[in-house]
Amino acid sequence: MVNKKSHTEVDRETILTKDGVLRNEMLDYNQEIVSVNKIIEKNGISSSWSHTLVNTDSNSATLIAQMPGEGNRLHYHPDWNEWWYIIAGEWEWEIEGQKKTIIKGDVVFMEKEKKHKITAKGSKMAIRLAVSRADVEHVYPRDSS
Repeated sequence: MVNKKSHTEVDRETILTKDGVLRNEMLDYNQEIVSVNKIIEKNGISSSWSHTLVNTDSNSATLIAQMPGEGNRLHYHPDWNEWWYIIAGEWEWEIEGQKKTIIKGDVVFMEKEKKHKITAKGSKMAIRLAVSRADVEHVYPRDSS
């Protein structure tokens, strides 16, 4: 049965592209040692990008860099918890309708089924390390943006 009040997406590249992240490096992962600073330097701080660092059967970790005002769409994950470590900048997390300011050094944990939306704030690029799994189902309520 199709739920007409929501739709589901699973493909990370499609999800990131729809969220405005057009440069996505998804094939250079599972390196023994990685310099996050070198990845940031290579990709720059003037337009959004992502870089997957880890991709295994059990988890995935992706750097996501976005400019102020950019972020993702309101969604939830029915079967998987997710968490982030903030590398740089300032973010606004809307969790179940409540807005929270998140800054560099913070960790955010999101239980499955909690609706959340993430938006970069401030005056410069914000970067977060998203830790989940590559095939996690994203459910988007149709009546939200």
